[in-house]
Amino acid sequence: MVKRGERALTLISPLKHFNLKASKGFTLVEILIVLAIFAGIAAMGIPALFKKSDNIKKVARQLTSLTKEVRNRAKLKNSTYRIVFDMRAEPHRYWVEYSQGSKPIPANLYEEKTDDESPSTQSQRFQKDLTILKKERELPNGLSFASVETINTKAPITEGFAYVHYFPEGFVEAAVIQVTNIATVNKVSIRVKPFCDFLKVIIAEVPAQRF
Repeated sequence: MVKRGERALTLISPLKHFNLKASKGFTLVEILIVLAIFAGIAAMGIPALFKKSDNIKKVARQLTSLTKEVRNRAKLKNSTYRIVFDMRAEPHRYWVEYSQGSKPIPANLYEEKTDDESPSTQSQRFQKDLTILKKERELPNGLSFASVETINTKAPITEGFAYVHYFPEGFVEAAVIQVTNIATVNKVSIRVKPFCDFLKVIIAEVPAQRF
């Protein structure tokens, strides 16, 4: 025979057991599962950040090599060359153009507007050079040109077209080209400093000072 007090204890005990389990919070297994998920996310994200960091340095090296090659080509071909930076839409891109002889930089270069080609291409008779770069070169995913500034611009160019000119006499338009990682906002500055007999290109991981 079950006593009344014992029966009441049997009814109340499951409720006490439920409240005790709920108050314990997460179990060790649940915590380990959450940590494993976070570790997996980090393992996927960290290599991507390192890859983008490598990409921005690779672009800086490519532009450094290109600017030296374009300067030499301008002297050898007795032509005016320029690197064109297209910042109208992602992905940003760049290419090389040239025109026979020595061409002055138009005072209104950044005021002219065209839809399909870079400004002054027709008036200055510039055409794409496909021997240095076979085609327009796009920046890797996640990178963009933050700005291009030359000694002839009033302020850094951050959209549209920008140019760096190279002349057959060996002169080069001093310039600072900034490449940025959109995700991390890290910037690399390529500073083109022309000298009488050689061209100096400085790569810095901080914004370079103006000329």
